[in-house]
Amino acid sequence: MKKLLTALVAFIGTLCLVACSSGQETAQSNLKKVDFILDWTPNTNHTGLYVAKELGYFDEVGINLDIKLPPEDSSSDLIINNKAPFGIYFQDSMANKLSKGAPITAVAAIIEHNTSGVISTEKAGVTQPKDMAGKKYGTWNDPIELAMIETLLTKQGADVKSVELVPNTDSNSITAMENGLFDMAWIFYAWDGVMAESQGMKTNFFYLKDYVAELDYYTPVIIANNDYLEKHPEEAKKVLSAIKKGYQYAMDNPEEAAKILIKHVPELQGQEDFIIASQAYLATQYATNKDKWGYISPDRWSAFYSWVNDNKLTETPLKADQGFSNDYLD
Repeated sequence: MKKLLTALVAFIGTLCLVACSSGQETAQSNLKKVDFILDWTPNTNHTGLYVAKELGYFDEVGINLDIKLPPEDSSSDLIINNKAPFGIYFQDSMANKLSKGAPITAVAAIIEHNTSGVISTEKAGVTQPKDMAGKKYGTWNDPIELAMIETLLTKQGADVKSVELVPNTDSNSITAMENGLFDMAWIFYAWDGVMAESQGMKTNFFYLKDYVAELDYYTPVIIANNDYLEKHPEEAKKVLSAIKKGYQYAMDNPEEAAKILIKHVPELQGQEDFIIASQAYLATQYATNKDKWGYISPDRWSAFYSWVNDNKLTETPLKADQGFSNDYLD
């Protein structure tokens, strides 16, 4: 009798597991699959997306968000060609695309203000733009990047031509700088800046926006294909509402959010202290008011594209207010 009872309990348990598994698969199949293309390998800029998946925020709105790594060329190309509805990009990189008629729109700002700037070795003594004169700068050789550096130095009356441009071919500017390839580089503080801190490297850093107001542009942003937005406006709002909840959670719970990111991105395992520190920094940067996460200021957006036009950095001039919308945020 005991053997029969044990077998019966085991059989019922198996039935429950099969039923639960089947139920989960059915529930998942009832969700609308939506592709989302990252701009780079997963990092703390992306935490809100993974939090929203982990905590079921997409399930709540009937969406199965499929987060994908970008192709080798550009994540924006998939969005432009309507191969995916959503992705991550940057306002500065959007400029040339928009000038050529790319059908994309920035629908949310992941970070409220531009957290990029110039980092340098402590020995170089670069604490403000004019100090860059006579030093080695690791450049990506992007026309907009170089125009930013020129604007920063010119505004302080420094000799732009005295800056030695050194090709920066390393994805990790901190290591290249530490190895003496150049004195300074343009970085995003949440990653390379915090990385330098975590490694005990002594550096100086200044934000671009602190010296030229027009350079307080949006980077990164969530972009969407215009045709998708026109045909599926309510779905787009649902996707963004779930993403917004993910970033709001990350603002309130940076350590827990960092652990969720690591769980979903195994290659980040072993870097927990660094990821948590990066997340703690970004928790203060995503938005001043978490209820307004994602909002794009028309004035700031237009100011940057006016600067792009003034410097003739696109093939055809942009409309200053071109390429963004707050209409899909709740």
